[in-house]
Amino acid sequence: MRDVTSRLRNRPPVRVLYVALSVLFLQSSWAVETPAPAVTMEMAYATLGAGKTLEALSNFESIIQKDSQNLEALLGQAMVFSKLKRHPEAFDAYDSLIQKMPDNAFVWNGRGLAALNMDAYDVALNSFKEASNKLPNGLHYESLAWTFMCLGEYEQAAIHAKRANLYYTRDGELTLYPLLIAYFSHHEAGAKSQASQTLDYLIASLTNEDWPYPIIKYLVGHIDASELISLVQNLSMETEVHAYIALKLRSQDRPTEAAKHLKWVQGMGERSLFESILARSMNKKDSLALLVK
Repeated sequence: MRDVTSRLRNRPPVRVLYVALSVLFLQSSWAVETPAPAVTMEMAYATLGAGKTLEALSNFESIIQKDSQNLEALLGQAMVFSKLKRHPEAFDAYDSLIQKMPDNAFVWNGRGLAALNMDAYDVALNSFKEASNKLPNGLHYESLAWTFMCLGEYEQAAIHAKRANLYYTRDGELTLYPLLIAYFSHHEAGAKSQASQTLDYLIASLTNEDWPYPIIKYLVGHIDASELISLVQNLSMETEVHAYIALKLRSQDRPTEAAKHLKWVQGMGERSLFESILARSMNKKDSLALLVK
């Protein structure tokens, strides 16, 4: 914008100035009537990427109102529902998308995660199988492994966990969680020697002391449960810690002590973590077993 001095030097004729001021007045008076810029797909996904989840939802829904069959917007809406932990809505959104995108592994995986968070294990299992068939990778096989654990099919859980580890390694991703699943699945299945071999492989896979390294130290007896708990820094880590303490206690045939940690995970933990979903499943099975007795 030019400064006051330059505007005086280039002052327009009176009539032109009057018209310009009139237009300026009308624009300021009608500012509230100026339509907002149309929401674009780029804008919607940018807000989602920036963590503005509710704004992103509003943007996607604005696009859907104009075009109810817009697959990009419908997918964005489903992703937002998942982020907001509105799992029934996320499931319905992904389920609807599958009718339109039956070969999309990402959509099948989203459907599976929503179902798993709703404790619908069979539905989740079918979804993750479809996802892994269409795009075999570590994430899809790890999701299958967790689901098999929730169903109590521990041998299948160990098989798929090791498969997940192979894919992660092939793709240059370092994560110890699949091996933790395999280790405890072998214990739950009563395969102690295979569990021991998996733990050895788990230790050999360590390259640094980042999380979840302290959990491995606990498993091999270098620190005890209270020391492990003292290392947590947030609710997600605390949820994992109580879940793995419970699983170790179960492997030592100490179900009563394990149950206390599993109940903490179910009541106080981060509900959307795989470990929390597993705790709910185990608590339910243990409660049913007590009823049968």
